[in-house]
Amino acid sequence: MPFITSPVAGCNLLDAFAAPAPMGVGTVVSLSDGGEAIFVKALSELSQYAYVLVYADGTAQMATTTLATTAGTSSTKRGGWVQQSIPSGYFGWAQISGTPKGNLAANCDDQAPLYTTATAGVLDDATVSGGLIGGAISTVTISNATAVTLLVARGQMVVTGATPA
Repeated sequence: MPFITSPVAGCNLLDAFAAPAPMGVGTVVSLSDGGEAIFVKALSELSQYAYVLVYADGTAQMATTTLATTAGTSSTKRGGWVQQSIPSGYFGWAQISGTPKGNLAANCDDQAPLYTTATAGVLDDATVSGGLIGGAISTVTISNATAVTLLVARGQMVVTGATPA
């Protein structure tokens, strides 16, 4: 598991904090795997390894295709993976690039584009319009729904519009 390398005293990716937050939401730190994480406030419970949408105000909620493609919530398109569950109203970290673990649906192939699903926080290789997670792929093929290591480029986001061919 990567760890924080930016100078943020006493924090790691598994921390969750009740109010008051020890730093501002939206704070981005560098990680030991070359990736980054962003400090967020959970709008509702965020499950371990879930893909979450990160809004402009620094709040986050588990992604679904409906949320990712809804006009009111799609203004940000930024997302990340929480490496530890974060209770509703608490603060914690979402990894936005590097090699996070992420929840994938059953029979998801490796090296394939990932998309949002109807299941909150879970991604799959099944194509859905408007739910492509640009810049993220799985490193292994799985038969059962599970969390696996992903390769995630800096700048990954939910890509809207027509699905690329």
